[in-house]
Amino acid sequence: MNQPEAKELPYSNYYVAFLDILGFTNLVLSKKKNDKLKIEKYFALIGKVTERLKRIKSEHNFGSIIVSDSVILSVPFGNNLTEKIENLRQLLVAVGIIQFTLAGKNIWLRGAVSSGLAYFNPIENAIVGPAYVNAYLLEQKIAQFPRVIVDNKIIKELGKNSSQDLIDEINNKNEGGLNFNNWNSDILFDREDLPQSVVKLSQDVALFVDYLSPAFSSSNKSEFRRLMDYIELNIYSDNNIYNKFRWIVDYLLVSCEKYMQAQNRLDLRKKFIQLKRY
Repeated sequence: MNQPEAKELPYSNYYVAFLDILGFTNLVLSKKKNDKLKIEKYFALIGKVTERLKRIKSEHNFGSIIVSDSVILSVPFGNNLTEKIENLRQLLVAVGIIQFTLAGKNIWLRGAVSSGLAYFNPIENAIVGPAYVNAYLLEQKIAQFPRVIVDNKIIKELGKNSSQDLIDEINNKNEGGLNFNNWNSDILFDREDLPQSVVKLSQDVALFVDYLSPAFSSSNKSEFRRLMDYIELNIYSDNNIYNKFRWIVDYLLVSCEKYMQAQNRLDLRKKFIQLKRY
């Protein structure tokens, strides 16, 4: 019997984000009604957010695949340096929107963004190639906390000399900041303007998505309160996850200090004091 002839996959250059839900296995095995509802809420939210992103950013050829507890996003490199930077920027905004939206429902993501060759077919729910493998391995081995990190190799690929150069470029820092209607906050976490604080955020990675930065806008005060409630609910619930939520606390603490210093916001001081107690 003749075997079907194998076809060479049409690889292209992509940015790929691999996102994974923390504690998904425990939710699946749980018999609690609330945990079952949380899974349903997750799938509904992911579907809604990814469809909205496709509509908003259709010109960027976003691709998305949902497989169990994982979300895989892709966007083509682009044809020149300007397009490459803009496409990466928009992918990172998409990641931030998903993370922030799900965190507001007590669903926490970990993941990584990488670059390179990949074959991406959302219709067949198929993705293969080095870009996907790199993102997956970074999520598994390096991301560790509820954060989405960015592959260091992208710094040199985009002609930058340091992580701060890429942060400035992605955040449009040299042009006075961002004006995206769907984000309007820092995209990559920026350590350069951090105050000299007693709170120290781990510097084990150079780049990660600043997904909680929208919580500091005046229009999201209720979201900040909700995030703190979820931290209080989770941080002591299981010894195995304490370090993960402790990282979120440190991330929020240094962010609070940064925003208080920049804007002298008194409303953040009460939250800062409360966070320090965890």
